[in-house]
Amino acid sequence: MIVETNIRATHMFQLIAKWIIIYLLVATIVCIGYIELGWHIAIPETEIAIVGTALSILMGFRVDAAYKRWWEARIIWGAVVNNSRTFAREVMGFVGNQHYDIGRELIYRQIGFVESMGKHLRRQGGIEHLNRLLSQDDYEIIKTKKHVPNTLLMMNLKQLADLNTQGELSTYLLVQLETIIQNLTDELGKAERIKNTPFPVPYGYFSWLLVHTFACLIPFAMVKELGYLTIVLSIVISFIFLIIEQIAIQIQDPFENRPNDTPVTTIAKNIEIDLREILGEIPLPEPLRPKAGVSM
Repeated sequence: MIVETNIRATHMFQLIAKWIIIYLLVATIVCIGYIELGWHIAIPETEIAIVGTALSILMGFRVDAAYKRWWEARIIWGAVVNNSRTFAREVMGFVGNQHYDIGRELIYRQIGFVESMGKHLRRQGGIEHLNRLLSQDDYEIIKTKKHVPNTLLMMNLKQLADLNTQGELSTYLLVQLETIIQNLTDELGKAERIKNTPFPVPYGYFSWLLVHTFACLIPFAMVKELGYLTIVLSIVISFIFLIIEQIAIQIQDPFENRPNDTPVTTIAKNIEIDLREILGEIPLPEPLRPKAGVSM
């Protein structure tokens, strides 16, 4: 996620540069053809203005739909942060006072869950990152599982149930902690829904097609009234619509490990710091700093 307020325009411009060059050539050819060669290629401004208005409304819906997906992803990870802190606090309050090692094991699994959830959503394979957090027995079990985050939650629930059976944890507290695990399962499922549900292809494709069609038609509507000034104005208008389209593309899939995505790696590290602080560990890991204004 881009965290700097002084976002450099060069990155976004690079994404649409080839189209700007194409439409610059189109506008130049139209102007030369109409003014110098006498081609009768002008079209009425009113019709293009109507198309532009309709397209503006469509692009508004397009960006709004993409932003809702992006914002829901951020809400999900906010809930993961809150539930992780609550889980660690209650584990240390109800379990860790008498069984610190067990409480530490439960909390380290929660840290592993958060890291694994981020990698799972980004389709980043491998479980090597869990080697520092899990016992050897747990690590061997995880090697045989396909859904690592879900398995880690199950491991924690099983250990809490065993404590309840042994009389070390009351049923009421077990239910409290199980509710938190259920909340984490829900948030994982919500994030997977976003990841596994592609942005509607017809919606994205036809908005893209209409933007480029409109950009091609702009010079034909302006050349009669504006002459060579058409080149400048048509590029400005095309740039606006292309940027809006690119914004929607950049945020519609928030778990693709791109600069505008939800910074799951940074959030996971912050959760680890918070949970290890609850454990009373020192020194704590350093938070991840943005690189080139981007937090991943």
